[in-house]
Amino acid sequence: MSLPGLVSACRDVSPPPDSSAASPAAATGSPAPRVAAGRLRLAGTQFIAPDGSAFQWRGITAFRLADYVADGQEDLTAKYLAWAAGQGVTVVRVLTMMGGQFDLGPEDGRRALPRVLELAANHGLYVEVVAFAGTADIPVDLQEHIDGIASILAAHPNAVLEIANEPVHPSQSADVQNPAVLKALAARVPPDIPVALGSIERGDGFGDGKYITWHSPRESGRAGWSHVHALAEGADLLARWKKPVISDEPIGAGPAFQPGRRDDAPARFRAAALLTRLIGLGATFHYEGGLQARVPEGRELECFNAWNEAWTLLPPDVERRGGFRVAGAADGIVAAPTREPVNGIYERADGANGWVLMLGGEAAALTLSDGWSVREMREIDGGRLLSVTRSKGESRTGS
Repeated sequence: MSLPGLVSACRDVSPPPDSSAASPAAATGSPAPRVAAGRLRLAGTQFIAPDGSAFQWRGITAFRLADYVADGQEDLTAKYLAWAAGQGVTVVRVLTMMGGQFDLGPEDGRRALPRVLELAANHGLYVEVVAFAGTADIPVDLQEHIDGIASILAAHPNAVLEIANEPVHPSQSADVQNPAVLKALAARVPPDIPVALGSIERGDGFGDGKYITWHSPRESGRAGWSHVHALAEGADLLARWKKPVISDEPIGAGPAFQPGRRDDAPARFRAAALLTRLIGLGATFHYEGGLQARVPEGRELECFNAWNEAWTLLPPDVERRGGFRVAGAADGIVAAPTREPVNGIYERADGANGWVLMLGGEAAALTLSDGWSVREMREIDGGRLLSVTRSKGESRTGS
């Protein structure tokens, strides 16, 4: 049954083959546990930690960490990594070259990278190393840079590699904008290192890596909520590519709202993280201060704290449990339209357990399919999050 204003088709995303072994642990308010040192591996659409457990990609933009080390300001990098680990963050995203926002040549980036990886490992953190940025203006030998980074990563298992940040951006050279070139460069990297070519939204050719990075649409329509709902498109990427997809640079938090670039509403960042996790994507918090690897403060910190709640409001292994759908299918959890219009309803079901995220229409009610009932309902700014269970019996209404 279609819901007003929603996509009626279901999107099922299969979990990795071993998902049946996932522990149905309850959500907790503590930071994510530190993982053992070792290389991440891939299984289906998820990353797996060295100890065999599901790895939570709980990332953050920290572009300038290598530049601080290169400039002799290692203390700033160390301070940032200590803060990130204390928040339960598991991945920091770091550039190895840049111009404009800060000046980091590729040679200096390679020189600083080993120390960044060592400092991150001290806190149990992984680093998403970004090889190429600003290549239209910064002279760089592509093979030399990749070979140097590959050699470093071979000695430091707490890293994954993205070949290029936004490869078709005008700031990138013609060679970097060519997915065939990036694929050839990725082939030079040791096979046990997870590699993404670059964000996929501007061409399927960039999906040929071992995992995928995606910069989701940043539209600010629907009273500022469009960029949140656009994340649901990530389910199609998972179903199509059958490999991990990281929402690596969605709209960023900022001190003030900038349509299509920055948002300053904590409620939308909380909802975006909840939806990202329900879909089964890896989640990276992007924000203005992250371009300079500054610890968030003010409005950006409020947005981060709201985003970070997604790991306390949903089970830690929810990404591996069952499949995601946009609500509205006859065999889904939600059976009937709400009494009041809402912006979107999303669900994930795993056997007798399920979760429903309803955004907008705070006064609305919805009818669940036969056998489903509400275990817990939590009011969140901008909507509701329901934990549901299935058993024999009549349908229930959440109100």
